[in-house]
Amino acid sequence: MKLLKSITIGISPLLAMSFSIAILLSSCAGADNRKSTRKVSTKVHDRKAYALGEEHAANLLKSADDEDSVQEGLLDIRARISNIESNLGRQSAADYERGFTDYVRKNCDSLARIIF
Repeated sequence: MKLLKSITIGISPLLAMSFSIAILLSSCAGADNRKSTRKVSTKVHDRKAYALGEEHAANLLKSADDEDSVQEGLLDIRARISNIESNLGRQSAADYERGFTDYVRKNCDSLARIIF
């Protein structure tokens, strides 16, 4: 984290956050590409997973003023997506992620433009 902070000196906080999130999201991509290429329905099938994604998005938005909390929250969301996929399947993971992204887009469009 110290390295990241030293690199971002002189860069606007928004640009630094965008760069950090881009690295975070690219590093969280799974090594097993077969899982990510499986087809899932565009309709929500797992309402509980979708609602949980919305709940976690709401919790993340409460700390959206603090960049470190947002980054930690995004790491937590990625870990949850992976855990849900492992335990409940790709469709439930997609529904969780969809609930999260829909909530963020509806309630904080400025953050949504940065992270999606």
